Amino acid sequence: MMKQLMLLFIALCIGQFSYAQKGLLSLNEQNQYTYFQVKPVSKPVSAELLAAYLKKNEPGVQSATVVDNGGMAAKGGMLVYKQGLVTGQEDGQIAYKLTVDFKDNKYRLMITDFMFTPYQRNRFGVFAPTGITTPLEKAQGKISDKQLNNYLDKLGAYCAKVDKLIQNYINNPEPAKSNPAGLKKVNTQNW
Repeated sequence: MMKQLMLLFIALCIGQFSYAQKGLLSLNEQNQYTYFQVKPVSKPVSAELLAAYLKKNEPGVQSATVVDNGGMAAKGGMLVYKQGLVTGQEDGQIAYKLTVDFKDNKYRLMITDFMFTPYQRNRFGVFAPTGITTPLEKAQGKISDKQLNNYLDKLGAYCAKVDKLIQNYINNPEPAKSNPAGLKKVNTQNW
């Protein structure tokens, strides 16, 4: 009896955790899935250093640039997997746009424009993109509801991870490293 109650409790906790990840994404005014957070900033942050930090520490971020208003914009992607009994296989990639804006001792993080590119096994046995991209909001006819919910759960967890990474940097910025002194040249001709 105790084992059954414990298993029931664990199953309820896991279900609640996965639901919480999907709840992180909401629809914006253009009916696009969006991860949106506004948080306070205690000290000024360099958008250029934040962009470099994101490119270095998050492999999904492919390009990050500083925009005119003092914020930063980035593009990236994450792979989603189809889980099998023993192994998983690449099912597709979800590309996104990330923006961070600073204003009035606050920062706004917005991750949106999710585009799904399905992967298919090619003639060499490798999973490769098919070249067809679909906005994630319109992917319901192309993928099953179960897969879409799974992708939204993984996407919510990924966005929360990126948010935590940005928040850690803003609270504890890495000091700018000075260039190390040049190496001393040795003349190998005169010995």
